[in-house]
Amino acid sequence: MATTEAATTMVMASASAATDHQEPPAAAAAKKKKKQAWEWEGRVVSPVPAATADEAWALLSDFLAFHRWHPRVAKCRLAAGTPRAPGCVRYCEGVVVVPDAGEPDWAHETLLEYDAGNRFFRYEMNDNNMGFGVFFATFRVVVPSVVVGPEEEAGCELRWEFECEPVRDTPREALVARLQAGLDGMAARVRDHVLASRREAAVVVPAAAGVEAADELVKLQDNSIAV
Repeated sequence: MATTEAATTMVMASASAATDHQEPPAAAAAKKKKKQAWEWEGRVVSPVPAATADEAWALLSDFLAFHRWHPRVAKCRLAAGTPRAPGCVRYCEGVVVVPDAGEPDWAHETLLEYDAGNRFFRYEMNDNNMGFGVFFATFRVVVPSVVVGPEEEAGCELRWEFECEPVRDTPREALVARLQAGLDGMAARVRDHVLASRREAAVVVPAAAGVEAADELVKLQDNSIAV
């Protein structure tokens, strides 16, 4: 009899402990909802061997200059808040690919986090006409994970990470391809800009050296005349 009572007590205690460790219904529902919201997660990457991470970040770090680097974005301007500060909202409008095909793609996006030291910012897409619901993205400029030789000669990588619920009328593969094409276009523009800047600098330096040499020659001639 005592053994039976002890066993019953242990079963009740185990059931009570299990109940104590169960998540409240609200917490469980929130976790389930979050899991459903992030049904799509991923990352696209584009290397930029010609630019250091600092060079690329200097060009791409401006949250309001998206249109200067993304080949499919025609406009990007401040819509609300303090420029380039977390909480500010930008309005982006896509290029018109087919004339008379209706309004271009557009979206409002809120800057959530900005970290210049680690070269990344995170934002959320709000209202838009492209079928996006919940959509978060993080843009990063990083040094490649495998570096051979000096870091300044390793180039950099652009990374675009996303977390979102399924986009209406768009397969996941199509979204990834769209992001990849845009990032590749940005990488190409950064490469071209950096290489052009270096060529200009290479021309300016010899020219400056030539001016200095000419000045020295004039001084020598002046001294010889004075003697």
